[in-house]
Amino acid sequence: MKIGDLIKVKECDNITSFLDSPCKCFFCTTQSNRIGLIIGPAPRDSYNVMFDTGAWRLSNLDIANGDVEVINGTL
Repeated sequence: MKIGDLIKVKECDNITSFLDSPCKCFFCTTQSNRIGLIIGPAPRDSYNVMFDTGAWRLSNLDIANGDVEVINGTL
């Protein structure tokens, strides 16, 4: 990932807790479209990413785990 990359965070697995409550992640609770723009570096090998519902931090580990996909190169 690089500054200027457009990324997409994968959907949650629709797992509910024993109380049948919905997912409580940032993307589900804010009803984000999960597409973001990398806007700058962050501590610990991470990047600040601006999504339609606000900023969030993602790391290279997120892409290595398959949780994040770069959907186009640097703008």
